[in-house]
Amino acid sequence: MKLFRIINVTFLLGSTAVILVLISLFTPLFSQVIVYVFTLLPLPKVPAIAKHSPPTAYVVLGGGLTNDRNNQTILNPYSLNRARTAASAYHDLPLPIVLSGAEAPWLGQWLIEHGIDGLISENASMNTCENARFTAKRIPLHHVYLITDSYHMARARRQFALNGINSTPLNAPLPVNRDWMKPAQNLSHSRRAVYEIAAYLRDVIRPQVDCRHAKDMTTQQLLTPRGNAPKTPDE
Repeated sequence: MKLFRIINVTFLLGSTAVILVLISLFTPLFSQVIVYVFTLLPLPKVPAIAKHSPPTAYVVLGGGLTNDRNNQTILNPYSLNRARTAASAYHDLPLPIVLSGAEAPWLGQWLIEHGIDGLISENASMNTCENARFTAKRIPLHHVYLITDSYHMARARRQFALNGINSTPLNAPLPVNRDWMKPAQNLSHSRRAVYEIAAYLRDVIRPQVDCRHAKDMTTQQLLTPRGNAPKTPDE
């Protein structure tokens, strides 16, 4: 009887925990906890010069493209918020801005239209692993302000550290805010958090096979846009 009682209590506690987690997906709580946990994850070691030097540039990671009503390619809301974050930071502290990803031409156009020039682009990368590898090849950097959203930040910082670049995070907001009264918006944050958990674990356990090596890319290839096809955020 005692064993059955223990099993029943364990099952009840487990079921209650699962129900609470499922409920939390529709509140700000789940995503806030995940972001906090991400900030606690250790980073790979970087060279001493990268660890002790101040940031010397902003690196903006593309978050995808979309089409407007006229079927013209434009920044999607993820990329747009990252561009806005870069512009705000630049006006507070002018530093070179490195744009990484197939979205770089559109990011650059938006920033130029908002009074920021002298941009450095890397147009070839199609995922976070390539963002880091190709940025490191495009320009020598030791420490940067890294601009992406808070869920993607831990995975991105890890990839840049693997390529010898230390990073200080500058989090760009998601297109919608968390709000206790708006479960659908909270769920979009929760989905983003779950995606990044899976992607981070994949990078650690079984790194991407579709991440091209910098040594196989020429400088001209890094400067050549990959076309106008939209891509989903942070593949």
